[in-house]
Amino acid sequence: MYKKNAIMVAAILAVVAIFVVVLVTTVFVDDSEERYGKVPTPQSEADIAEQSAVAPTSVKDETTQPLEQNEVGGLNETTTEHMEDAKESVPEVVVDEVAEVGKEFESLENAPATPAQAEEVLPEKDDSAAAEGGEIHIVKAVGLKYDPLVVTIQPGDTVAWENMPTHDTQSLEGLIPESAEAWHSALGENYQRTFTVEGIYVYKCTPHIGAGMGGAIIVGEPKNLEAIKAKDVGGAEGRLVRKAIAAAEEM
Repeated sequence: MYKKNAIMVAAILAVVAIFVVVLVTTVFVDDSEERYGKVPTPQSEADIAEQSAVAPTSVKDETTQPLEQNEVGGLNETTTEHMEDAKESVPEVVVDEVAEVGKEFESLENAPATPAQAEEVLPEKDDSAAAEGGEIHIVKAVGLKYDPLVVTIQPGDTVAWENMPTHDTQSLEGLIPESAEAWHSALGENYQRTFTVEGIYVYKCTPHIGAGMGGAIIVGEPKNLEAIKAKDVGGAEGRLVRKAIAAAEEM
């Protein structure tokens, strides 16, 4: 009986051993194929060079590509469109300023680098045209006086009286050059007048001359200075005359 049992145990062990061997062999084979079956074979330098030559264009750096040209040697439509888009993105003010610089110096390459250099290179502007029309000198009514009281100008210049809500301006008889035309502005209105005859002009504010409100204008050379001195003028008008004479003598 013991002999029979020993045989059965030995048979079972043999079967188990066979199963284990089969299982281990299967796992080893599958794992080997997984680990080593898909390893690519080494490539030669010639194969690598050939693959680089046929690399897809999608991986190439687009910035290194030259601008494409059409059949007549010009840029193609796509490239031109991109350039126009870039031009539109620049503010018009900047484009205009660059254009002006190009006009002044014929090209941007010749433009100076600093404002100081530009002042040295650019020709001075001719202000003779503005001078032909003469300058405008402002006289303001401040309270009961004109500021400035005495104005020195050149023939062709203009005097403009401002802030005149309750004032006027009137030339004094005998206290302007002989060939000059007398004037009297409207009350409460700003007024301006161009003077062409050289000499001294004394004027007043008609409603406020009693308070000494008036002034004097010296145009060019005070050619009628002696005539003004010879006038016997008193009161507020006399004070205006003395102011005008003092200013003329200091010239």
